[in-house]
Amino acid sequence: MVNEHSQYDLTLLKQYPWLRIIPTGKITRPAQKRDIGAQKAKGDYLAFIDDDAYPQNDWLTQAAAIAKQHKLACVCGPGILPPKSSFWEKVFDSLLVSTIGSGTYAYRFTQKKERTVDDYPSMNFFITKKLFNTIGGFNNDYWPGEDSKLCNDIVYTLKQHIYYSPRIVVYHHRRDDLLRYLRQHGNYGYHRGAFAAVGDKNSLKLGYMIPSLFLIYCVTLPVMSAITALWSIPALLYSAIAVTLTLQTLIAKKNVGVALSVPIVLFLTHITYGAAFIKGVVVGLTKKGTIYR
Repeated sequence: MVNEHSQYDLTLLKQYPWLRIIPTGKITRPAQKRDIGAQKAKGDYLAFIDDDAYPQNDWLTQAAAIAKQHKLACVCGPGILPPKSSFWEKVFDSLLVSTIGSGTYAYRFTQKKERTVDDYPSMNFFITKKLFNTIGGFNNDYWPGEDSKLCNDIVYTLKQHIYYSPRIVVYHHRRDDLLRYLRQHGNYGYHRGAFAAVGDKNSLKLGYMIPSLFLIYCVTLPVMSAITALWSIPALLYSAIAVTLTLQTLIAKKNVGVALSVPIVLFLTHITYGAAFIKGVVVGLTKKGTIYR
């Protein structure tokens, strides 16, 4: 971005006279941009959304109604796959909305029952400006992970609630190629491991550690299975679950290529995240280098 409005900005401003676009110059980190927007905002609530997402028509009204109904300072909702999506987006989405792919966090990517949460990505997140300012905004030393730090402060430092509702919907695109997807999840795993190592309570969850345990299991599998056949049982269960997910994807997506890609990407996702999580833990514990990357 530059320090003046682009032609695209001018087109938007002409179409929506009420819109304010704030150029941020050479600033690139999303958290810094969001902090600038929060400083300029005039309303009581701040609404955050990613640049690869767009809201459902009733996004704001639903969020406002739910926040008012439950008297909450923070509300959030799922980022579901847009109707028109690419091949790879459909593959990755099939993993993200499944329990084996996302564990207990599938509600972030598909509509699930209402609940309170202690961590949520800022792709679909509302918070009062008062609470945001009390925390001091996003921690700009981290990306990704600045939203996790914010939520940890909200829930465990200030003892506030974050309320998830399936009615607060945005359509959120997934990565559009395998390498970018794996790089993204490697970054997630790295920062989650580092946050767990320094004691962030919303990162100290078994679900985040399972991919690392799975990686260690895979490394030991050739030797241990030769010692005892029982060591192969988890691998057989994992394979059976992957086949089940493949069949479910075939039924849901009606695309053989997408379905056959799912088990391969599932395995690569778990291995990548698991290895990155271990690296993050090491960095967090030794405090060598920087957590930001």
